[in-house]
Amino acid sequence: MLAGCPNINSDLALADGERSGGDLETVNGSVSVGEGATVAGDVGTINGAVTLGANSRAEGVETVNGRIRIGDGAELARAESVNGAIEIAAGVRVREQVETVNGGITIGNGSEVSGSVRAVNGQIRLQGASVGSIHGIRGGVVLERGSRVLGTLTIGKAGSVEGDDPVLVEIQADCEVVGPLVFERPVTLRVHESARIGEVRGAEVIRFGNSAD
Repeated sequence: MLAGCPNINSDLALADGERSGGDLETVNGSVSVGEGATVAGDVGTINGAVTLGANSRAEGVETVNGRIRIGDGAELARAESVNGAIEIAAGVRVREQVETVNGGITIGNGSEVSGSVRAVNGQIRLQGASVGSIHGIRGGVVLERGSRVLGTLTIGKAGSVEGDDPVLVEIQADCEVVGPLVFERPVTLRVHESARIGEVRGAEVIRFGNSAD
């Protein structure tokens, strides 16, 4: 990322409705793309936040140390952070993946991620979104009402220095996990009685109803 980037120690902004024909990248600064704007290439920074406005378009949206925010109705190929949360609003389309190492991921109602959603040290929360697959480790997963996972939901092994305290995986009303649910570390698996799930490996299902929503 950011190979040959000419912008250092400066913020970058693309105004509402404007178009950038290439990448929009900086180092030690934030990047903001306005509403209805288009970036033909990637939007990224090292040491700064990235914001993609509502109904905007871009390829990769990336940061090493900073938060990513994606506005309503935006379209992009992927969102990736190393140290920072990723917040995706409603009605967003992500053609590939959403990934972070240190930070949570929240994906809003009606948004779609065609590929994987991955977080190592942070919770993954779908608020009525649809994704290809989920892979978490230490932060757990919450699927709010109406969320859908088209493939596998996996909680991978924690490092050897981690304890065995279970992480929470909660699947709320009217959700669906089409593929298997695979748990390689202890979890507390709560599944609403109206939710539909695939084969469960490595955990016991705790069913709950509306009184426990």
